[in-house]
Amino acid sequence: MELQIFKLNLFPSVNLVWLIAKFGAVAAIFFIYICLLFFWNDIIRIVAENNIFDDIRTIEKIVYAAIAFVSMLFMFYAFTKSQAFYGSSYSFDLIYTSDSPSLVKGNVYLWLTHPENDLRQPLFAVFAAPFVGLPYLLTRHLPLAIQAMLMNCVQVVLLLIANFMLAKIMNLSAMKRICFMLLSSFTYTYLLFILIMEQYIIAYFWLTFFLYLVFEKKRPERIALWGAGGTLITSMIFLPCLSQKSPLRNFTGWIWDTFRHGFEFTAVMLLFGRFDVIYTLQSRITSLIGFTGQNLTLTDKALQYIAFVKSCFFAPDAGTVDMGLRHVAFDHISWQLDSISQIDKAGMVILALICLSIWLNRKKKSALVAAGWVGFSLIILLFLGWGTGENGLILYSLYFGWGFLVLLFQLIEAIEVKLRTHLLTPIVSAGCSAILLASNIPAICELLDFAVTYYPA
Repeated sequence: MELQIFKLNLFPSVNLVWLIAKFGAVAAIFFIYICLLFFWNDIIRIVAENNIFDDIRTIEKIVYAAIAFVSMLFMFYAFTKSQAFYGSSYSFDLIYTSDSPSLVKGNVYLWLTHPENDLRQPLFAVFAAPFVGLPYLLTRHLPLAIQAMLMNCVQVVLLLIANFMLAKIMNLSAMKRICFMLLSSFTYTYLLFILIMEQYIIAYFWLTFFLYLVFEKKRPERIALWGAGGTLITSMIFLPCLSQKSPLRNFTGWIWDTFRHGFEFTAVMLLFGRFDVIYTLQSRITSLIGFTGQNLTLTDKALQYIAFVKSCFFAPDAGTVDMGLRHVAFDHISWQLDSISQIDKAGMVILALICLSIWLNRKKKSALVAAGWVGFSLIILLFLGWGTGENGLILYSLYFGWGFLVLLFQLIEAIEVKLRTHLLTPIVSAGCSAILLASNIPAICELLDFAVTYYPA
C-alpha cells in the first residue's frame, strides 16, 4: 500500500518522492555540467601554461600516432575475438586477478559508488568521466564490445600521454623521447594493459600529470593531485609536494600546508557525496587486510616481488588454471600466474641494474623520485604484501613499474655519458625493443589464444 505521506496534499495525484527524484536528476545534470566546465577550463589552462606538447617534432607525432594506431588495432582484434577482456559472464579472475568484465559491465568509469570505487579509488568516476563519459554516451545503446572498444581507445591515448610526460620529466631530447616511447610500448605491461580494462591507466595518467607539474617548478596544481589520489589513494603519498614551503627552512609551515591540503582533498570527497568512504572506513580497512597475504612468509612475498619486477618488462610464467580447484567461489577456467617457488633470475638482474642506475644518477631529481617510487613499491607490495595473497602482483606493474623503467633508461644515458657517445641510447633501445618483442608478442598471443578458446565473442 502506498503511504499517503509521499503525496502532496494540494495535488493528491503527484508522488512527492517521484517529484524530488526528477528535480534531483535535473539538478545533477546542471551540477555535472558546471563540474565539467571547471574541469576542462582548468586542464586547458594547465596544459597551455606548462607547455606539455609544445616541443613535439613532426617525426614524434608520426611515431606516437603509429603506436596508438597499432595498439588500438590490436585491441579491436582482441575484443572482436573474445569477451574475456570486457564482458564475460564471469566477472572476476579471468585474466590474472583482473576484474575487467565487472568494471566494464558495472560502468566503474561513471558510477561513483561502484563497489570497486571504495576507499582505494574514492573519486575514480569523477576524474575518469571527463575522458570516457562522451564515448560511453555515444555507444550506450550499442553492443557492449563496441562500447568497450571506444572507451578503451581513450585509455590507450591516456597511457601514451602518461609515458610521454615521463619522457618530459626526464628532460629527454626528441630522439630519446622516441626511444623511450617505443621501449615502453614493447613492455609486457603496456601490451597487457591495452587489453584489460582496469582502473590503473587513468590512475597512472593522473599521477604522471601531477609529477610533470611538480618538475616544471611552477605552482603545484591541486586538481592534478586530487585526480591522482582520487583515482588511487596511494598517490596521496605526494601530498607534501603541494606545499611550496621547504621542510628544511620552514618545517612548521610545510606541515601545516600538508594537513590543510589533506583536509581539502577530504572536503572534495564529501562535496561529491563520498560520505560512505568516511563512514565505512574502519570496516573497509579490515576487509582489505585480507589482500595483504597474511598467511605468506616474507620470503614468499619477496619471491613474488622479484618476479613482479621482471613482469614489468617481460612476460611472466603463466597458464590456464581451473579456478574451481583453487577457489571455492569460482568454477571457471582462468589465465593465472604460475606459483613461484624460486628466485627469478631476470628479476634479480633488473634489480641490480636499478641499484646501479640509482648510484650513477643520484644527482638527477627525476632519478631520485623514481628511486623513491621503487622504494614505495617495496613497502606496499613486499612488506605490506598487497596482492601477494592472490599471487597477482602483475596488475600493479603499470602503476609501480614506471619507476623501474625510468631508472633503466637513465642507466643507458649514464653509460652513454661515460663512453662519450651519442649513439648508445638508440642502439641499446633498438636492441632491447627487439628482445622485448621476441619475448612478449608470443606470450600475449598465447594469452589471447586462451581468451578466444574459452571466452569467444
